[in-house]
Amino acid sequence: MTPDARKYNPDPAHARTLIERIQATGKPQRWIAEGLGISERRVRYLIAGSRIVNGETLAVAMSYTEQLALECLADAAEVAALD
Repeated sequence: MTPDARKYNPDPAHARTLIERIQATGKPQRWIAEGLGISERRVRYLIAGSRIVNGETLAVAMSYTEQLALECLADAAEVAALD
């Protein structure tokens, strides 16, 4: 996969789609978090698209780096599931 920042889509729905693709292969959120080098909490924030800090709801969007890593993990998980 060649990085292309023009394909950046920070929409939480896109993050959910990528995460769901990975989970459909039987991989848990912990595996996803470890593969990205982020916390499981960050994965949950990406799925939700927001988090609450001091009673205030703040938007959470994945970075392009997180998106690219999720796309690579999803592709790898799907290929591994075929074996």
